[in-house]
Amino acid sequence: MKSFAMTTTEKILFAKGIRPTVMRLKIYKYLKRKTYAVTLKEMHKVFIAKSQKNKTANRTTFYRNLKTFDDKGLIHQINDGTGVAKFAISDDNAKGKYGTDLHMHFHCTNCGETICLPNKISEESLPGDYEVSDVNVVLKGICEKCRGK
Repeated sequence: MKSFAMTTTEKILFAKGIRPTVMRLKIYKYLKRKTYAVTLKEMHKVFIAKSQKNKTANRTTFYRNLKTFDDKGLIHQINDGTGVAKFAISDDNAKGKYGTDLHMHFHCTNCGETICLPNKISEESLPGDYEVSDVNVVLKGICEKCRGK
């Protein structure tokens, strides 16, 4: 009987309780490569518009997979004040005691990119009888790329 070694991406999905289908692997790898949070419109161009030509995926499957990733904590949605939802890979090291991804984001008002910042938000500043269910801290300004122009 032939056995196969799982890829790192497959192991990550399995660890989150997500069955690694071809589309899920592609979505995860795409988001993992990005250095900034990605809009649904950007992902739509890559996965839905291309797949309509190739007949490999449909809109419902794509959105269902994003929801699964979000529900399982593999990705998180960012509201950066632009009115457009953006998504990025979650960092398990940034999770607080309530399982919430406790980090800040930076939105460049010049180029429009939103990135996850590496520093975690301290839970010690919250009174003991409070329970965090969501965090959305967005700093706004000019990113280093735009400042260098």
